[in-house]
Amino acid sequence: MKNTKVKSVDNFFIAYRDPLFGIIILCAIVFVISFANYWWGVFKNKDEKQSIEKFVKKFEIVTDEREYKKLLEDASIPLESLALLAHAYGKSGDYEKAINIYLVALKRVKGRDEKQYLLSTLGKIYFKAGFLRRSAEVFLESLRLHPRNEESLKYLTVAYEQLQEFSNAEEVLDSLEELGAKVAVQRHFLQFLAITKDETLGVTQKVEKLALLCEKEPFLKRRLFELMREYGMEIDPKFITSLPFEQMVDTLWYNDVELTCKHAVVQQIAMAKGFLAYEPVEDGIFALDVLAKLRACGYTQATLRFEYLCTECKNVFPIHFYRCPHCQSINTVAIQSAITKESDEENNSFL
Repeated sequence: MKNTKVKSVDNFFIAYRDPLFGIIILCAIVFVISFANYWWGVFKNKDEKQSIEKFVKKFEIVTDEREYKKLLEDASIPLESLALLAHAYGKSGDYEKAINIYLVALKRVKGRDEKQYLLSTLGKIYFKAGFLRRSAEVFLESLRLHPRNEESLKYLTVAYEQLQEFSNAEEVLDSLEELGAKVAVQRHFLQFLAITKDETLGVTQKVEKLALLCEKEPFLKRRLFELMREYGMEIDPKFITSLPFEQMVDTLWYNDVELTCKHAVVQQIAMAKGFLAYEPVEDGIFALDVLAKLRACGYTQATLRFEYLCTECKNVFPIHFYRCPHCQSINTVAIQSAITKESDEENNSFL
């Protein structure tokens, strides 16, 4: 009896050592894993589809254009065509139709990458249309599908910034920093905005904190100078001499600010306004130099106008900006001055 038992155990181990037996076991394991993976994928896709449908219903626009909507939902129209049509509406500023088309496309699309792309684009359309809260929600949904989407993270930061949710914006910047993005300028800019909006701080405390930030980001000194004038504060002459005058030509031109500083730009403005006798300035601003010569010749019907170029996206705007309204880049403004005929209307700053 004992020998029979030992023999059966030996037979088992022999079978276990048989290569064919090992192959059968391996195939069985692969089959079980593949089967489980297949059904997990089916379940995940179903859950994702339901999530997208629920998300789309949340933002769906109610419209009376039933035929238009029926046409969009026609399955024979390729998704690429829908995307191009939505892009065209977005470019032309018809955001309602663009949003409608993106929502219809989201219902039909199946791949995660396509969904993530559509959500990211839809978020930008909501952002441009001024629906900041909806924009933030759409970008969060996009990041749920693809957490490493830097474009969605960038726009989400700006949406939170404009909603004045500065702590949320800094958290998103932390994610961008982990992805290798340079966020120091954005972080300091956010901190600057947060301090200016902090109602728990007095004016003097605000200015002191902002001055420390300006040491890290000199381009913010212009904004601090403007705030100090708004607060009616006496400005320290040392602070005036440290200002980035090349980035403040329009402010100095439109406002009668302190013009006793010996900086070349300030001297040029004083000559162009007729406060000082004309003297040639090497490497000065061309428009100011010409205007100063005209003043010296007795012609007083000329003045300056300004445009603001974003050096990143090359768009031109009529008012000064610290963050580009188009590409959302910070500290990319270039002030362009041109001579024009002076009108009877008084020049007013847009600031």
